[in-house]
Amino acid sequence: YMIFPPDLSLDSLNQTGKNTMTDFLDIRFTQIGEDFLEATMPVTDKTKQPLGLLHGGANVVLAETLGSVAATL
Repeated sequence: YMIFPPDLSLDSLNQTGKNTMTDFLDIRFTQIGEDFLEATMPVTDKTKQPLGLLHGGANVVLAETLGSVAATL
């Protein structure tokens, strides 16, 4: 049972984030399932904390993006 609109595409999802934090952090939706969305976010200088590790706040942005987009859909 698909919980998302049947005409939903990865391209349309990725376009909605243009010129936002999602775009700035290079978050990209990569898969739409029957009841899930999947996205990636690279670990780069934009997402690392001063010790070179992935910043916890960047993780939260990724999680919030997936959760809010899924809930909106």
